[in-house]
Amino acid sequence: MALHTMDVDRGFRRETIVTCLVDISSGVAGEITCIECGGDGDWTKFHPEPETLTAPMRCIECKGTGRIYVSI
Repeated sequence: MALHTMDVDRGFRRETIVTCLVDISSGVAGEITCIECGGDGDWTKFHPEPETLTAPMRCIECKGTGRIYVSI
């Protein structure tokens, strides 16, 4: 696993820059911890009434995996 600190452009217009550790071992794309959920894949903590949920909510960005790909 080759981790490198890189700036990742985020947002609809790519105006938000986030510095994070990127795993570039695949050579084609980098893999990072999901910025939206913090890497746990669970959005329940953002729900206004989490006690009303019958199951955890999966993160929309990473589909519950906790990892996303970014271009390098």
